Amino acid sequence: MMRALESFVNIDRRIMYALLCVIIVGLLINPVSQPIASTRAVKGAYDAVEGMPRDKIAIVSVIWSSSTMAENGTQTEALMRHMFQRGVKFALIAWDQQGAKLARDIAWRLSRELKKTYGVDWCDWGYRTPLLDQILPALAKDIPKTIQRDQAGTDVSKLPMMKNVRTIADVGLVAEITPSATVDAWIMFVQGVYHTPIVYAPTLVMVPEGFNYLDARQVVGMLPGLPGAGEYEQMLGSRGFGQKASTALSGAHLLIVVLIILGNVGMLAAARRRRGADRDEAG
Repeated sequence: MMRALESFVNIDRRIMYALLCVIIVGLLINPVSQPIASTRAVKGAYDAVEGMPRDKIAIVSVIWSSSTMAENGTQTEALMRHMFQRGVKFALIAWDQQGAKLARDIAWRLSRELKKTYGVDWCDWGYRTPLLDQILPALAKDIPKTIQRDQAGTDVSKLPMMKNVRTIADVGLVAEITPSATVDAWIMFVQGVYHTPIVYAPTLVMVPEGFNYLDARQVVGMLPGLPGAGEYEQMLGSRGFGQKASTALSGAHLLIVVLIILGNVGMLAAARRRRGADRDEAG
């Protein structure tokens, strides 16, 4: 029995990697849906979209690339899906060249799925050089003059949803989806001056400092990384990648805890056997 327990100390790494395939099973098959508790941060974001005035638009600001698509892309999809379902018109603006294409693809896929019309329900302002401290003050004062044309080259003032949009006063919400600290610029030049509500969707590594903005009420809600996206999906009643990944991650974490416990049990068994052998030699 002791030797069997000791074997846990030297579990073949191939066995551990095979066991970690539970992640793949969770992502691809996902037979079990893990319940996710609602948090204040995500509920604040959800309520902000729910409470959007019908005569205003939202801005979906993305500054992520393929390296953080698992988190930021899932957050982007969850927010866009909610806006489409709620009838909130939004303008997509990208500050990263990769993110511009990736976020646009998400918007087009959702608009086809939910039967929404470009220019009426949403529009794409395209990629902009990430000089937020220079662009945002001008954007707040005159949106058509600052943006001028959408991604396809159409004058934004000619788009039906942009007909009465002139300044930041016509924007009811900004969703900043980013792996970096770019929300600071939106807080400084938009929220701090015009009190426009901001929803912050950072990657998990940026979440700790995000709670400072949330507690200071500089942002009205936050989606903390992939788990935040999964929680948002659950509130929407949409079982997307966020929920599937959360279930898979929970399974992987549980497996790691079990392996740590087994390793410690093996070490204790080996130590106990050595002590017994030493007593036998001494006797």
